[in-house]
Parts: sequence; C-alpha cells; structure tokens
Amino acid sequence: MDRRTFLGQAMKHLAFGTLLMGGGPGGLLLGQARAAATGRTLVVVFLRGGCDGLNMLVPHGEDAYYSLRPTLGIAPPSAGNPLSALDLNGFFGLHPSMSALHGLYQNGWVAALPAVHYPSASRSHFVGQDTIENATALPSTTGWLGRYLATLSSGAEQKALALTAGVPRSLLGSVPVSAFADLSGLSLAATGADQDMLATMMASEYSRTPIAGHPHDAGLRAAGQQLLIDIAELQNVNALPVANGATYPATAFGRQMRQAAGLIKTRPGTELLALDLGGWDTHRGQGGGQPDGAQAKLLNQLSNTIAAFYADLGSAASGVLLLAVTEFGRTAAENSSGGTDHGNASTWLAVGPMVRGGVHTVSGWPGLAPAQLHQGRYLAQSTDYRDIYGEILNRHLGVPTPSGLLAGYAAQTVGFL
Repeated sequence: MDRRTFLGQAMKHLAFGTLLMGGGPGGLLLGQARAAATGRTLVVVFLRGGCDGLNMLVPHGEDAYYSLRPTLGIAPPSAGNPLSALDLNGFFGLHPSMSALHGLYQNGWVAALPAVHYPSASRSHFVGQDTIENATALPSTTGWLGRYLATLSSGAEQKALALTAGVPRSLLGSVPVSAFADLSGLSLAATGADQDMLATMMASEYSRTPIAGHPHDAGLRAAGQQLLIDIAELQNVNALPVANGATYPATAFGRQMRQAAGLIKTRPGTELLALDLGGWDTHRGQGGGQPDGAQAKLLNQLSNTIAAFYADLGSAASGVLLLAVTEFGRTAAENSSGGTDHGNASTWLAVGPMVRGGVHTVSGWPGLAPAQLHQGRYLAQSTDYRDIYGEILNRHLGVPTPSGLLAGYAAQTVGFL
C-alpha cells in the first residue's frame, strides 16, 4: 500500500474514530480538556426486557403473593432451605440467587426500591424504555442524563461514557457522548503491524506545521494526535488488573462492569456511566427459586457482578452510586407457561456506600390483594421513578432544582440517599 492510499484509509479511520469519541472538525476527543474530578459517579444499569420485581424483591410476608404464584413464588426465608428468600426486614427478601448482593445489603450498601413506575404507563418495551430514559412520557430528543450534562461547564464530554452498543437515550442531548460495547476492541487497524505503521505515519503527518489560513487543519492535526492517545488510554483501562480478589462473571456484562471499574479508577472526572443487561422478558420458563431458572441466572449474574464491581473499586467506591432500573415489572400472577407477562410497577435497586440501606418507597407497599392490584392484574405504583432521579440529581450530583431536568416534575423525597 503506497503512502497516499494508506493515509487516505487513515483519514477515514480518523473521521470514524472522532465521531465515535463525540467529536467532529475542531471537536473534543476523550482526552482533551480533562474535567476536574468531582469524586461522584453514577452508574446506571438498565435491565432491559422488564424485570420481574416481585421475584427479585420477594414480599414473603404477604400471603397473597403465594396465592398468585403457586409455582413461581419464592419460599419464605428458612435457614434449611437454599431456595428460600434471603430476608431483608421480615417482610421482604431477595431472590436466593442474590447472596452476593444480600451481603452488601447487610453492610448497609443496598437500597431496595419496590413498586417503582409512572402514571398511565405503557406495557410496550419501546415506549417504557423511552419514557424511563427520557424522564418524560412526551416525545423528546434528550434524556435525563443528557440534560444534566448540558448544565455542566466545558469538559462535559469527558464526564460520561456508555459501555453499550450505542448511546442510550438517557445520555442523548447537546453534549456528545461516546459508546463502546467493549474497550478491548478499540483500534484503528486490523493487525498490530498496521496499527504501528498507522501510528507512525499519523504522528509524522499531524506533527507538521498547520497550513496557514486553513479553517480545519490545525484542529484535525490535533485530533489525529489525540485520538491515538485516547485509544491507548482506553485500551489500558481494559488491561487494568482486577483488584482486591474480585471475580467478575465471564459474561459480556461482567466484562463491561470490569471496564467501568477501570474507568472510574483511572479517569478522574468520570461522572456518568451507562450499561445494559438484557434478557428479562420472562414470558415462559422464568423459574422460581431454582438456580437454573432463567430469571435466577440473570439475578445471580447481576448480584455477583455488582459485588465484584465494588470489591474491585476498593477505596475508589466511596463516591460511586449504582442504579439498576427496568422499563416495567410483570403480572402479579404467574401464567400457564411458567412465566409472567408484561406488567406495571417493578423493583429498582440503588447500591453504594452513600445509600441509606433498607427498603424505601414514597407511599408504602401497595399490596397484592385483588382490590389493591392495578387493573386487577398488576402491582400498583407507589414511587414515581422521577422521585428516584430527583433524589440522585439533588443529593448525589448536586443539582439544586432537579425539576428543571425532569420536564417540570416536582420530585418527592424517597429517602434512600
């Protein structure tokens, strides 16, 4: 390949990489204009598919739960039964596959948030996810975290990253945000030899004196130099060894959370991270307390990954809050296929050393008796999801008036922070 052809390919790679990094002509890449460290990070994990909150956070103290779920119901806590709920407060317990998260709960690091949803809710995955991420049921081109980023000073581009296949709606807005499903796959060439040759040629080409009077030449040269630095830095994050004996599950989500921990430890100023864990649409074969059930496997992965994440962070965990959200819950009653169908309210989780451990709602547990169910089939809402967002924006991210970022919604205090 001759020099002109190779540089032409390099330019295509550079333009693509710049767009991935949230830049453009004259734009910022990840490594430029480093934001000052705030010591606060929010990690949002979206449980896509509609997580059955009634078997994640088990209301074992309510008889109606067992009437509604004669085969899927999780047994009340029992020291001799490994398939029974892990008790939290005498009324609620965690699914038995979540022993690692139960340990964090016992240390006061987990706030369980049952019956979370929004009024006049949809049972469409797409509408539900859009609503939860936009923080409004109205059409919107910005997400709640994207609007937060827009309030920050210069360098906001460096404060957020999505470890997902694309930028989630929650981070959309006027501030460009990068998304990478796997930091280990970052490169500008397919082979190591081509990567080295490209780096050498780019360093030579973009270190030359900018063309006088050219509107983009200086910015493009700076972008080319910085792109290689940024990619090397993110690749180093992926190679960072896991600390404190933490063991992540050997899954894509486990890898992404390990990379999230590496970013927090090595990139001061990382304030927002978004990840996904899918597979929660358990219409059939959901399984009850058995560890080989579809939901049990997911809950075990979620629990073990979160525990590994905080162990890996060590002292860096002091300002890290993790919020696990989902678009809706499932029907209160099991169906004839051994699963549950699209429902209404569900359980969210807030994890971190700054939370007030326990079970928190705005207006109490709504109950599962026939007269208490929403439309006779679904767990009713007792906490609006925007109340949770408002508390995070105000008490964790320092936004004085969160309603401005929540489409005018005046959030109530939940009390988990």
